[in-house]
Amino acid sequence: MAKNVYPYPPDEFDQADQSARPKEVHAAHRGPWSRVWPFLLVIVLIPAIAFGVVYFLGDRFGTSAGPTNSPNSGSQESSTPPPSDPPSEDPVISQEPEPDPTTEAPPAIDKTLKVTVYNAGETSGAAGVAADKLVTAGYASAAKAFPPNPANPAAATVYYATEAQAATAADIATVLGIATVEANPQIAATGIVVIVR
Repeated sequence: MAKNVYPYPPDEFDQADQSARPKEVHAAHRGPWSRVWPFLLVIVLIPAIAFGVVYFLGDRFGTSAGPTNSPNSGSQESSTPPPSDPPSEDPVISQEPEPDPTTEAPPAIDKTLKVTVYNAGETSGAAGVAADKLVTAGYASAAKAFPPNPANPAAATVYYATEAQAATAADIATVLGIATVEANPQIAATGIVVIVR
């Protein structure tokens, strides 16, 4: 009997759905996507895992905290300032105070000026005593004079003619103990005039 000849008439079991029957492995049909997806999975998944591992480890160990130099930053200046040179030495502070430009130098005392001493009081020899005190103090041209005296003040007075002589007149008044010092070019026309009483 031939192998493909079936001697019995077909029954309800022969009419079973042919698509519901299991198929052999070698007979399964595979589409084009089933051949491609394993390669796509490897190409996409492996780099994603590697990037995640590098990013996680970089943050954990602080490798991303330092400054990075990009290749395009060559033309830009660095944001960190260059180190400054160490100071060489401490500056020397002068101990002498600087002169104030608004302060004028005190006028000089000129002991070469002619000083004439008059006695307007009743005590004899008072002009000579005053002239001797001035010579002792360094006034070379101090001398007593005889009447008439050019003024008759109520108290002993030192007269001077110009502002340049004011400091010298004040010094003479200090040497002789006289409290009154006046500027009077008419009385002190030839130099400083001292009237003692």
